[in-house]
Amino acid sequence: MTRKEKIFMALKSLSEDMTLNDLKEENTGFTTTTISNITGIGRSNVSRELNILVKEGKAIKIIGRPVRFIDRKKLEEMTELDLHRQNIFHSLAELFEKSKEKKNISKDIFQDPFEKIIGSKGSLELPIKQAKAAILYPPKGLHTLITGDTGVGKSTFAQMMYRYAIFSKIIDEKSEFIVFNCSEYAENPQLILSQLFGHAKGAFTGADRDKQGLIEKADGGIILLDEIHRLPPEGQEMLFLLMDKKIYRKLGETETYREADILIIGATTEDINSTLLKTFLRRIPMIIRLPSLSERGLSERLELIENFFKEEVNNVDVPINVYRDVLRALLLYDCQGNIGQLKGDIQLLCARGFLDYKTYNKKQIDVETPFLSEHIYSGLLNYNKNREDILNLLKYEKDYYTFNKTNGEKFIIIDNYSLSTDLYEEIIEKHNNYRKEGYSEGKINEIINDDIEKYFKELLIKCNAEKEIPEKEELFKIISPRVYNAVEISLLLAEQKLKRKFSNKAKIGLAMHISALMERIATGEVIYNDEINKIAINNPEEFKAAKLMREVLEEELEINIPKEEIGFITMFLSAVDLDEKSKKIGVIVLAHGDHTASSIADVANSLLDTDHCQSIDMPLHMKVENILEEAIEKVKNVDEGKGVLLLVDMGSLTAFSEIIFKKTNIMTNSIENVSTPLVIEAVRKSFLPEMTLSKLVEELETINPYIGRSITDDIKNKANISKPKVIFTTCITGKGAAIKIAELLENALPFVREYNLKIKPLDITSKTNIKEILRENKDEEIVAVVGTVNLHIPGVPFISMDELIIGDGIKNIERIIGGVDSHYIKKRVSEQNIFVQMLEKILVFLNPIKAYNYVNKSYIETIGILNIDNSEQLKIRYIFHVSCMIERLLQKESLPYKDIDNLIKSKKLMYEGIKNSLVNIEEAFGIKVPDTEIAYIIELLDND
Repeated sequence: MTRKEKIFMALKSLSEDMTLNDLKEENTGFTTTTISNITGIGRSNVSRELNILVKEGKAIKIIGRPVRFIDRKKLEEMTELDLHRQNIFHSLAELFEKSKEKKNISKDIFQDPFEKIIGSKGSLELPIKQAKAAILYPPKGLHTLITGDTGVGKSTFAQMMYRYAIFSKIIDEKSEFIVFNCSEYAENPQLILSQLFGHAKGAFTGADRDKQGLIEKADGGIILLDEIHRLPPEGQEMLFLLMDKKIYRKLGETETYREADILIIGATTEDINSTLLKTFLRRIPMIIRLPSLSERGLSERLELIENFFKEEVNNVDVPINVYRDVLRALLLYDCQGNIGQLKGDIQLLCARGFLDYKTYNKKQIDVETPFLSEHIYSGLLNYNKNREDILNLLKYEKDYYTFNKTNGEKFIIIDNYSLSTDLYEEIIEKHNNYRKEGYSEGKINEIINDDIEKYFKELLIKCNAEKEIPEKEELFKIISPRVYNAVEISLLLAEQKLKRKFSNKAKIGLAMHISALMERIATGEVIYNDEINKIAINNPEEFKAAKLMREVLEEELEINIPKEEIGFITMFLSAVDLDEKSKKIGVIVLAHGDHTASSIADVANSLLDTDHCQSIDMPLHMKVENILEEAIEKVKNVDEGKGVLLLVDMGSLTAFSEIIFKKTNIMTNSIENVSTPLVIEAVRKSFLPEMTLSKLVEELETINPYIGRSITDDIKNKANISKPKVIFTTCITGKGAAIKIAELLENALPFVREYNLKIKPLDITSKTNIKEILRENKDEEIVAVVGTVNLHIPGVPFISMDELIIGDGIKNIERIIGGVDSHYIKKRVSEQNIFVQMLEKILVFLNPIKAYNYVNKSYIETIGILNIDNSEQLKIRYIFHVSCMIERLLQKESLPYKDIDNLIKSKKLMYEGIKNSLVNIEEAFGIKVPDTEIAYIIELLDND
């Protein structure tokens, strides 16, 4: 019996003895302490499981001091009341009042449930219109997919669609709304199908009786398939018949079909095109995207904040004063977890205020700026930029805003981020206990604040990595779930053939390899070493298994895998999971910053289930000599005879490998521009018995090309520079693009800080006077102008974008700054790779490969239509400019252009040609390129 089952049995047993007379008592119900004493389970665990039972509809929760619980079924039997899926009440009086309202017919059917939602006339207007259209479409609605980031409220929105279906009389009010989280059973496809469709007796081992599935239970209603991207392909295929013909079979049934009329709603945070079968998507005609918090206006955000504070007032029954700067910070901070995180952050603030309220016997809870976490407090830094909007929004500013108990809250579309109301009860209990033990108020506050922080972090972990799969959720940020599942299936086959088990580390390693292989196949860069085939010949059993695995992977991933890949898989099967005592290449990450290197190493070790990757953090105040000594000692400790690889970020660290070799005679090598994927790949390959240090470096460098290397000569005697050096960046489209070029330079020039170098983007669209620029920077040495516009400053070299990307631009800047020869080595890489690398540095959220493919095609069409000579310089400028333009337009931003009509009139043919060449880009990215943006492209092409 599970812990939850044991607690539920105790609650049912206690509730069984209740009578109607008991319900007249205000303290009716059973506390967590009572159930904890009966079951012997800790009170906090009892509280957690009871709240899950409430969410599942098995228990009723009555909020008070203390919180009490009753078995739902017993309560409904006793009172003959239909609670209509409401599980939480503030009192028994409220329970009876609401139950009477819903005994015969739900009050919901008299009111459009979408009307009270915050944002119904704003950011949610389109999603709500889509939802209503999906519900009302004859005869019984359209299957729907709801997409959006974590925390935007997908599951609650689906529930509102269900309520609207009842309100519209599309479905009966007694129809079920079933929620099924696909991730709970993602590791067991057979179980997921049994849960959905049910099974016949004898369908599989352990199926000793017929079982009803959720499809049967939801007949006539709606089923929400949450995290639908975790539904295996066979599960998607089994839904085809249900969606097409409203029939299905239980697992194990072969002769008869069952009927079910169900509306299916799916919810996912993932890219639906890469995680769901295309045949499945074709059966879901309505796709609704819910906006993130950043896409919703400040007025909506204020409404959300006010309602969250009102909810907390109702939880604690105490007025809450929120100080002015707290409200400003909540309005302006970067809330990446969307509405869910906003609610969680407000609950944490209220919990801290509640502790203060109890400590000092206040009449109200005060939420002040000292309670703000750093990430929320940073919102105040944005106040000046948004001052006018905030003033207009708040009308007039007071020192604090008071929230009192109310029943008039609006409904909020939000995912499950609720902080348990028992937290307040726990704060009171701990506060009283510590006070009895003689702790000072300051010490009590410190202890309980730590508890609040831990509680909140656990909550966020639960909400962000739902249902016991946090490791996979983190992994799926790097590897596609589709690839991982395909590899898992193929390795199961290999286990049967080879009669051996493969570790989780082996699955992850092979999945990462296949993921990288798919990218190489897409770019035509698949290269194999002849030694792989020799290994295959010497391992006949692994070779047979590898052939079968290739077939499975091809079928599951719908790709053609070169036959030479069989050799690599053979090598993988023969080498992976060997005795841990076999010698490995040492791997050490070195990076500037207090925690940069250790954080990257922790991720690699965690994902690969090892502690092999070592790290050295280099705080900016630390001397290079001290870090070098630490690196020498660490190399001595980790070397197993095969050498040590140093993965470094920038600056003087790049020279360490050569110095360490001279001092220790241990083979060391280094690779710059360290990144988390690079470290993971390095650690994975360092375990392979056949791997050598030089071969590892060669293989990693082919997947980690970059623009340039830093100056490493004479670490201890670097130039003593007092006068700041300045590089100006320019672009024809203005400062925004110039900032992108500046960011590109900062990534390519890791010695910026060491050489007192400043990179300044300029806005030249306003025809700024060059003399004015020079006057403003008279105390600084201007060493170069980089970008697409030459300012013609006497004595200052101009480095164009084409020289920067495919020429010696970085090398020349290194020479200008340091006055020494550079160690920059340009590798032979494909043109596409060069551009993709460039775009990776300058694009914020656009896929660089997709951007390059479409923009490059547009460029070829443009120069063909306009009969313009192709040149590297022109191509670089065009791809850089148009890619940045796409990002601008996706963010609903575009550049202004004066006298646009005259330009179009004078360049009519060029205008038409460019407009035609941009059609594919508009369709691919769902944008409309305005004439003002086309004007800049005309200038770019006309000025060449």
